Amino acid sequence: MGIRHNLVTVAAFSQAPEAYVAKGLLETEGIWAFVADEYTITANWLYSLALKGVKLQVRESDVAEARRILNLNEGVLEAQGIPSRNGEEEVAEEERCPLCGSVNVQYRRFATRWVFVSWFLLGFPLPFLKRRWVCNHCSHEWH
Repeated sequence: MGIRHNLVTVAAFSQAPEAYVAKGLLETEGIWAFVADEYTITANWLYSLALKGVKLQVRESDVAEARRILNLNEGVLEAQGIPSRNGEEEVAEEERCPLCGSVNVQYRRFATRWVFVSWFLLGFPLPFLKRRWVCNHCSHEWH
């Protein structure tokens, strides 16, 4: 299987300890989980909004079970900015990657790399608009 996995974010937290508690719950049930962006946000908490918090990620095959274990309902997921996807048949065609067909996609309004560069160089972020869909599985971008 290698080191690359198809990871899907099932929850986002403002602090790393909250994410690790949830990760522990999942691992006790036998679901492998990964905590993303915890070091970046711990080192500089101002990046939390830009990175959308500390993310708890699981394999695509474990998403439904992980959400059940964490007792996350649709309202909680949408409040965290994570779309609820109970089944692939519910996903609209524009929310699928046209290259690989994955539902692990996200809409990016801003070019985050350039926003961070402007923040670093100028001391404040400039909103460079991107407005593209990006597949987290194959990194394909489209309008």
